[in-house]
Amino acid sequence: MADENSKIESLSKRERQVLELVVTGASNQQIAHQLVISINTVKVHLRNIFEKLEVQSRTELTLLAIQAGLVAMPESEGDPTEEVESLPPRTYLLESNPPLTLPPWQQIYLGVAALLCLVIAFVPLSPETTRTPLSPEIPVLYQTSSTPVSAAPAVDSHSRWLDHTSLPSGRAGLALVAVDQQLIAIGGIKENNAPTRLVEIYDIGTRRWSEGASKPTAAANVMGAVINRKVYVSGGCTDQGQALTSLEIYDPKKDRWTTGAPLPQARCSYGLAAVANKIYLFGGWNGEDFEDTVFVYDAAGDRWDLVGTALPQAAGNMGVAVLNGWIYLVGGYDGQQEYGTTYAFNPDTAEWQVKASLNEARGGLGLVSNDRYLYAIGGGWHHALKSSEKYDPQTDAWTTFETPYTSVWRNMGLTTVDNTIYAAGGWDGSENRYLESMVSYQLAFQVFLPISVQ
Repeated sequence: MADENSKIESLSKRERQVLELVVTGASNQQIAHQLVISINTVKVHLRNIFEKLEVQSRTELTLLAIQAGLVAMPESEGDPTEEVESLPPRTYLLESNPPLTLPPWQQIYLGVAALLCLVIAFVPLSPETTRTPLSPEIPVLYQTSSTPVSAAPAVDSHSRWLDHTSLPSGRAGLALVAVDQQLIAIGGIKENNAPTRLVEIYDIGTRRWSEGASKPTAAANVMGAVINRKVYVSGGCTDQGQALTSLEIYDPKKDRWTTGAPLPQARCSYGLAAVANKIYLFGGWNGEDFEDTVFVYDAAGDRWDLVGTALPQAAGNMGVAVLNGWIYLVGGYDGQQEYGTTYAFNPDTAEWQVKASLNEARGGLGLVSNDRYLYAIGGGWHHALKSSEKYDPQTDAWTTFETPYTSVWRNMGLTTVDNTIYAAGGWDGSENRYLESMVSYQLAFQVFLPISVQ
């Protein structure tokens, strides 16, 4: 009994919600409706639950949950022998499940389970069965690795990466955007896993940092999108790993913040991109799990909508950039593994296309584009980096180029100005984990040759 309780306590809050619905007899489709998640996400949770609880079927899972006293006797139907399987296309309509009648065999089975529960209830619990409160989660990006990682080396003097004036304070999980000739670093996480409201502005011409008006809400693991010279920052994580729904808008010219319509659901560690005065938010962490949803924000109408086509896989911490009218999602992390995948999303049709994979998986990377290529910088969740990578859509191929840090380097701020990549901050996976660095990379050099006229 103590062993069963310890297994159940290993479940996340969302996994417990799924478990409770499974015991009521709810199908995968009904669970997706009830929790406002996709069927694919339900399947992932079920696989994790089956593995953690060491069960092989819904029937065995239901009996174990009732024996442990986690859930009450169910009153709605469902086939407990149903395994994770393909179901009808996803829908986002919320609806209540009507009262259903259990089939006779399940009534008998659960009746026996109920009698067993009564017997167990009269057996004194040993100290081992006493539940201990779960400790708060810190943001998922910055859990200390069990394997120490060496600090990031300095930029090679022979590299095309150049050092700039460092950030006034080290941080990671920040938004970095460019407005005219200024780089604006917003939010992020600092020492002691403390999200910040800090806004710092780097003038490329003078190479100096100044401080802007603080963001209304402290948040880490955020991204920013620029529309009409205003910066839109949505969601973010608290120091307990909880996700936020806020949308806050910064006007650099007035140095002033305003608020917009909140997200339909809380998110941080998402992907973000702006196309034609609309902002697309992909996946991310909801405070309990990674999601596969896509939201779109209409800046003119100050409104969020849910896009019916989900991500190919639930994840966050991916690189996102726009190239030739398509939004590219590259790499990412889902709490268990980092990805090397590349997907292209058409904002007009909500169509997904699979593209060539990265040469090495990257979670927590940055992604930028110019007129011709994508550039994937940083990442490395469980391994040190070997290079940066460039994607050519004409050949559908990734090639490597130099990286300033041959180590773990993730969740930095990344943006471009005048064909130059700028990267600020990030985490190198070591004890000194919040970097103050500011580096740039010239994407192309223009050479003008004199032409003589005869």
